[in-house]
Amino acid sequence: MNLSALLRKKLKDDDVLEVLESYQIEKVVYDFDRTHENLEDVYWAAAEAAGFQLRFNRDQVLDVIFCYIVADEGFAAISPGIVGAPLYGTFDDAEHACKGSGIRYSTSDSAKGPKDHKWWLRVESADHWSHYQFQDGSLFRVTLSLPKP
Repeated sequence: MNLSALLRKKLKDDDVLEVLESYQIEKVVYDFDRTHENLEDVYWAAAEAAGFQLRFNRDQVLDVIFCYIVADEGFAAISPGIVGAPLYGTFDDAEHACKGSGIRYSTSDSAKGPKDHKWWLRVESADHWSHYQFQDGSLFRVTLSLPKP
């Protein structure tokens, strides 16, 4: 299975339903704009034991997948083989791979301040974005998402 291949699929798509069943995800939580702040209603499906969480937009289309490389926030570490994106151990490894392949990317280095230095790197391919977050020099989370229009 490749999680990134699920992006753009609807909540009730057979491939998504298969993942929900395979990882025993029994609840999909509807999160609506209770505060009237014009926030988009979304749906969440969490696989804590498998290390990932799915977010579906208001149209029930999968638009974001959070992959926990390191156990955190009640999620176990994900099996690297199911992410569907290359995994880089460090920021420098990720940046070197992008430069070497001519891949379009952006980094936290464009932000201001030392705390933002080498904190994240986002690979921006045509079909999806892979946002790599680093903590203490090592990869700890990958967020897969649909590209911004």
